[in-house]
Formats: sequence, structure tokens, C-alpha cells
Amino acid sequence: MKWHHRCLSSILFAFAKLASYLPLGFLYFKVSILRFFAERVFRYRYQVIVQNLSRSFPEKNYHEIKVLAHQFYRHFFEIFAEVIKGMSFSTDEARNRFKIENPELIQEFHAKGISVIALGGHRGNWEWISFASLFSTYSTYTLYKPLSSSVMDHLVNRIRGRFGIKLLAMNQAGRFILSKKDSPALYFFVGDQSPSHKDPEYSFDFLNQPSLLFTGGAKLARATKSAVVYVAINKVKRGYYSVKYSIIAEPHENKNEQEILSSYAKMLEDDIRLQPAYWLWSHKRWKHKATNS
Repeated sequence: MKWHHRCLSSILFAFAKLASYLPLGFLYFKVSILRFFAERVFRYRYQVIVQNLSRSFPEKNYHEIKVLAHQFYRHFFEIFAEVIKGMSFSTDEARNRFKIENPELIQEFHAKGISVIALGGHRGNWEWISFASLFSTYSTYTLYKPLSSSVMDHLVNRIRGRFGIKLLAMNQAGRFILSKKDSPALYFFVGDQSPSHKDPEYSFDFLNQPSLLFTGGAKLARATKSAVVYVAINKVKRGYYSVKYSIIAEPHENKNEQEILSSYAKMLEDDIRLQPAYWLWSHKRWKHKATNS
């Protein structure tokens, strides 16, 4: 990274850090102004959001879809306020606002020398998954896709890594995890976006549509004999989230990738249906279709 890019990133980080000392209510108000222009004036990805919602919930009428779209915009922009405010959270406040209900599930696997791959989604405040390291005494990693802007990539990763979680670039994660298969750790995969592959073997029914899923987490779990869990991030109220792990597969069960991913898709869909406004509807989730080679 060039020195002037690093300097610019540090300046932006300093401004964000100063902003984090403002009351969260004030930050919510500021982002609500941005949300108004994005939703009402510029119509940021409005057609994508409405189309995704309509196809996922064919039983809902147009008015209900519009209400969900509005609720999504509000939640999506509130995440920005929460990420900024999180930069000045104490350890206790971070634990209180992003509470993991059953951290002992991961600890039990690690006590047996077993690594855990946690499959989650862009639901609730997924950016606060970086707080998960506060609930563990073991190495915790989260995978991320590097941003095209080195300035923003450096800035975002400094924010994410504040509480000690380690970041793995997606294109390097496989080799790293395979090299550490004898060192128990927790790896977070947020794998609900559209993958680049078009392999029909990994197409599943998800939200009423044939959906391709990322295969890396399931394949690495089998290669390293890791346990696989689903991580649910439920919004309790504004600025507060409850997190719970659920077992998808244990090493001795020897489940294949399709079984693992099918269970993951079902668990994620069930949670989305419980709180439909809190998933990332602005992503072009279904832009790739499976093709037979």
C-alpha cells in the first residue's frame, strides 16, 4: 500500500473515530438523512430490492413489499451508524450490544482439538461479527473480500479488527486454513452472496428460487475435519443483537458438502422469514444461474 494511501486512510479513520464519540441517537439521525436521499431521491438499487423481495415472498402484495423495502433501507443505513459508534465501544458495551448466547458450544469443540467453521449471512449487523473475539480465548478469524480501493480496504479492516479478530482475504483463506488444520480456531464465513461458479451440484432452493452457494466453507470443513455451525444474528431492538450458534455438522458425521450447504440454506432462510427486513436485499443475489457443462 502506497504511503499517501495509508496517510489518507489514517485521516479518515481519525475522523470516524471522533464521530464515534457522538451519541448513537444522533448518528442514527444523521444516517436517516442519507437514507432519505438514497431511498426517495436517488432510488439506490430500488428495483433490485423490490424484485428480490417480490420473488422471495410471492405471497405478499405490492404494498407489503414496499413496506419491507422501506424497513430494509432504514436498517441498512442504521448499520453504518452502529459500525461508527462501535469504534468507541468499551469491551463491556460491545458484549452487551452483540451478545453471543452460547459461546460454550465453540469452546467444547476446541477443548477436543476441533476447529469450527461458522457459516452466517448478511443479516442483522453482520459487521459486528468482529465482536465475536470478545467471547473467546481461541484464535478467531473472519473472511473478507478485499475492496478495490486500497484506502477504503485499509480503513474498513482497521475498524473490523479493533477487538482482535483476525482478517483473512478470501483468496488466501483456503491455503491458510489448510496449513492450520492442527491448530483449533474459529472461522467465520459469510457465504450468502452470489458466487461466481455456476455448478448445478451446488444449487439449492433458497427463498423460492434456485440459488447457488459458496462452497469453500463446506469443502474446507471436510478437508480439515472441522465442525460446521450456523451463526444466527437476530436483531433484538435498535442497536442490540442476539447471536446463537447451531450445529450443522460434526466431523464424525462425515456429511458431504451438499448436505452441509442444504442445512445452512434452510437455517438462513428460516431466520430471514422471521425478520425479513434485516437481510441484504440490495445485493444482486440471483445474477448467476446454474449451467450444465
